[in-house]
Amino acid sequence: MKRELLLTACLLASGLFSCTTGQTPGPTLTQVPCTSNSITRLQFAVGTANIYGTSTGLNVVSTMRQPNGTSSCGVNTPTLTGPFVNTNAPVAADAAAFADPYTTMYFMGSGPPQQGAGPSWPEKASGSSRITGTSQSVHPGTPFCDTVGPPPAGFTQCPPTNGPNTSTFGQSGGVFAMGIAPYNAVANTAQAYSYEPYPQPMYDNAVTHPTFVPWGGPPAFDPDGNGMGTRDGLIILGTDSFGFNYFLGVGEGINVFEGVTPGAGTYTLNVIVSYVLSGGGQGSVTFTTPATMGSTATLPTLTAPFVTPDGTGGGSFTASVPGGVTEELIQIINYGPGGGPLAGGGASNYNCHGPKGTSFAPVYFTVAVHSSGAYDIGKLHGANNEAGGPGSLTPTPSICNPAQNNAAWSAAGKAPLPNAGDNFTVQVIGFDYPEYEAAFGLTQSTTPQAPPITGPSGQSDITISLPVEEDWTSTGYVATTLSVARHPLLRSRARSMPFGNIMAPERYRRLGVPTPRI
Repeated sequence: MKRELLLTACLLASGLFSCTTGQTPGPTLTQVPCTSNSITRLQFAVGTANIYGTSTGLNVVSTMRQPNGTSSCGVNTPTLTGPFVNTNAPVAADAAAFADPYTTMYFMGSGPPQQGAGPSWPEKASGSSRITGTSQSVHPGTPFCDTVGPPPAGFTQCPPTNGPNTSTFGQSGGVFAMGIAPYNAVANTAQAYSYEPYPQPMYDNAVTHPTFVPWGGPPAFDPDGNGMGTRDGLIILGTDSFGFNYFLGVGEGINVFEGVTPGAGTYTLNVIVSYVLSGGGQGSVTFTTPATMGSTATLPTLTAPFVTPDGTGGGSFTASVPGGVTEELIQIINYGPGGGPLAGGGASNYNCHGPKGTSFAPVYFTVAVHSSGAYDIGKLHGANNEAGGPGSLTPTPSICNPAQNNAAWSAAGKAPLPNAGDNFTVQVIGFDYPEYEAAFGLTQSTTPQAPPITGPSGQSDITISLPVEEDWTSTGYVATTLSVARHPLLRSRARSMPFGNIMAPERYRRLGVPTPRI
């Protein structure tokens, strides 16, 4: 490969994006060719997914890193193939709702399951088992479309000038430091389409099951080491081009497909990185990695523990780690008083966390568990109640009590609340491979390029419990299992990306996402 190639989808040595097709080149910078096997290391594993004890799906684990552990290529297009059966009905892209008009991953409307997230029409019509993305060689502004022939109701016929281009991942989805995520750079801005991980399970339409965003919070994920995770004011909060809030935590790299029945055998992950030749024209490099599923047996079904708040900011629970499961992540999401999926989800009432807390978006806590026993989430892992900056750090309670919340409301000039205790959800995710260690490594000063991502059997199985919502009442917390819940992403849909406060590249590295170009 010629040295003079202008790579359109590679990262610079500092972690910044290189220039992309159709862009005015930025300053002269030394580029690292992420298309080189000496730079990029792609890892891939598969396993079964026990989803809520009601269905079996496909678990996909992947990393694509440079030698220093950062994400390798700023734009790439993945394709997953293997002996699986995708039982989901095809869906049309919701181009009116998303900056990426080609993706069918997201579900933002309402209606029967076939109108939710799922595979694209071209993926289903191919007759093969594949889950794909759309190359950015499809020029921006090209109409999205599903078929060259007369389309079924709700789908779009392609114009004579181009073929079908919708796909699961669209142009936004690629493989990064920890999993498949919509972090691909937008050609005309060099910013990622989104900085939020995909909601899980993927292909879930949020009608028949709950979904969750795999953000990792403190105490398990604490990039700056001050107990507040990404809500410390040192890591920016914002809204991306999809209208989703970030950074609510560290992406855990969980990719589970519901409605995809796994089969034993060999799976393949192909990742295409395209580039533009200095004399014109395009080329590409494909990274290919196989993975083997030897068994379709699932891990045991899990039940979320009841978290008992201590009234002073913390909470305790008893974890159970069954046979076959080697570690668990206990996910606790604080929605504030009167909040939670049962009340509509999304950003909720102001609580004692201040403006960086639940008034902006739900606050995530994560506890890593490797054995059965008693655990505590800690008393002071809430958002920073100060303006921010290294010398302005005041952690707030993890779970605010009624007096603390009413004091915060009073200080804000608001009337006291009748039900002032925080509401939160609890969910447990179990693994038979070192998932936590691979994601946790992103937050450390030294990050491995190829962390272990398989268990003793050579595959990577996962089990996910139904979430339980705990709502405060005057007589104590009441728990409700969420078998059907509204999507937690249903909130205000901004169309801008406020990068007025760019973080240092080191902090982006510790979140496992590419650094925006400034």
